[in-house]
Amino acid sequence: MGVTVREILQSQYFSDYRVLAGKEALDLKAQAVVLFDAPDGYKWFKGKEFVITSGYLFKDNTELFKEVIMHLFKHKSAALGVKTQRYLNEVPKEIIDLCNSLPLPLIDIPYDVPWIDVINAVNSIAMNRYINRINDRNHNNSLFVNPHSLSKKIEQIGINLSHEIMSPVSIVDIMDKKIFTYPSTYKVRGDCVPFSQHYDLPFNYQKEVMCDNLNMFRIKDLSGNSCCPWIVVPITLRDMTVSNLIIWEECEAIDYYDMFALRLSYTLLLSIYEQAYFATSFERRFYDDFIKSLISGELDSKSKVIRALANFQQSSLMIDNGFICICIRAEGEEVSLYTNREKIYRSFLFDLPKKKCILGIINDSTMVLLYDISDFKKDIIRTLKLNLKNILKELEANIPNYYFKIGIGDPEKDICNMKKSYMEALKAIEIGSYIYPDSRIVAFEDLGPFGLIRVENMQRKSFGSNFKNIYPLLDEENAEELLETLKAFLESESNYNIAAKKLYLHSNTVRYRIGKIQQLCNIDLEDSTERLKVEIALKFINMVKK
Repeated sequence: MGVTVREILQSQYFSDYRVLAGKEALDLKAQAVVLFDAPDGYKWFKGKEFVITSGYLFKDNTELFKEVIMHLFKHKSAALGVKTQRYLNEVPKEIIDLCNSLPLPLIDIPYDVPWIDVINAVNSIAMNRYINRINDRNHNNSLFVNPHSLSKKIEQIGINLSHEIMSPVSIVDIMDKKIFTYPSTYKVRGDCVPFSQHYDLPFNYQKEVMCDNLNMFRIKDLSGNSCCPWIVVPITLRDMTVSNLIIWEECEAIDYYDMFALRLSYTLLLSIYEQAYFATSFERRFYDDFIKSLISGELDSKSKVIRALANFQQSSLMIDNGFICICIRAEGEEVSLYTNREKIYRSFLFDLPKKKCILGIINDSTMVLLYDISDFKKDIIRTLKLNLKNILKELEANIPNYYFKIGIGDPEKDICNMKKSYMEALKAIEIGSYIYPDSRIVAFEDLGPFGLIRVENMQRKSFGSNFKNIYPLLDEENAEELLETLKAFLESESNYNIAAKKLYLHSNTVRYRIGKIQQLCNIDLEDSTERLKVEIALKFINMVKK
């Protein structure tokens, strides 16, 4: 970033400062103000400093004066300011000539000015200059002041910052899986910008922490790909990293004033992301009623759906697309999804596209996700299951005292058929709990013929005579042993030896138990239909026990 010596001297504060030599170099940029009053202190100048000194070291030592000036010039320092009225009665002519010939600005600093005031004044000029530039650019850019163009505001901040620090800038939106880079011609390596809350890279790299408060760090590629270092500043809301601001140090490392521009840009970005977050957070309250109306069949025409969606400024659902209903049920003590709304939203934030789905809580233990599947060409259920695994993991990480199950209905071409898809998703959870007890995510299509079972009949009184042959086993003292043996025998295709290996028993023991089961239950396990009926009964044995 930097500020030129000319701009510094044009400030009202520096009106009493005189240019003694080097007027032709007043457009050199200063990127910091440093105090020099130690004999060898100049050896650690980095370059582009506005150096200020009392001149004590140069009293009766013109050679050191020359040496310091040459060192400053070689390291591209911006200027040398000296309090000539303190120790130097006058600056030697050969010093004036040297500064003019190089050229390097030599500034006379008034006697009574405190050093801290000089430093603060230059810093203020640099900071105010950047703020004014931002304001001017924003004033000339109508998109920036449009409250409905938050993404354009974000892009404009990236452009402003890139112009100011003269380095390429990227803004990686983790929520929307998008990256904006300025200049657009700058090629960003894809493996350097992960769309993840945790900035981890697939190659060998070094991470240097630059600021603990902002969690700012510099990355250096150690994999041998000759990539320039880059700085990452995470934009974090409520412990969630929603975006990463990246500065590519293509030409040189950023300086002190660049860091100020970076911090200010970070603050502006944080403010905009907060606006976007709370805008969508407010609207999420209204999705509950919309989804309840949809799955109840109240919104039974597209015209009604369109009128209902008109209330949502942030919604961009294309109702002519195909949709699928996903039901998520929570179990636990004193379950209340309503009181965990923000934690739930956080769990969905990074794994589902905002423009393709909406979420609604329909009661304390159940929520519904309406998902646009128009982008899926094949394997819809398989792809959804992969996405939902991450969501399940996030849900239980954010709400650790709850246990979640997920059911997926069948895809529907008409959004008005979501009631059917919802009932299928619900059935996938309830019946899937019995036939796939170890699966947390079950699709209706996974149920196969079991999908024909009516959920409301999942009670012992409704089973009636269907499972009466199993009931005698439940009255035996060793009921669990008998049930376990029967289950293993059927899973082993009625092979006594295989079942015995599964149960770590002798095959004769298995034969004895199966014989007793057939005698108690009066069933013929040689009959394929009878075996099937028993296998189905065993799937719902827990319900039968109740």
